[in-house]
Amino acid sequence: MRKIETALVLIALATLWPFILGFHPLWYRGWMVAVLGLMVWVAVRRLGRIRAAADEAKRIRDEQERRGRPPFLGQ
Repeated sequence: MRKIETALVLIALATLWPFILGFHPLWYRGWMVAVLGLMVWVAVRRLGRIRAAADEAKRIRDEQERRGRPPFLGQ
């Protein structure tokens, strides 16, 4: 799924260039709104993965502290 998200980000970047170069038909603005919606979807998914990774790291750290192990790198 990450490859699809990366492809969507690249498509979104490519979508900006015609607008920057002065291409402004009505259908193109609709396309840009659709791409914006896709970028919101990608951002929500990526933020969810980041939060899950942070929660997992916190869980591991808490478990190590409970066992009496010193935290990684003295933190």
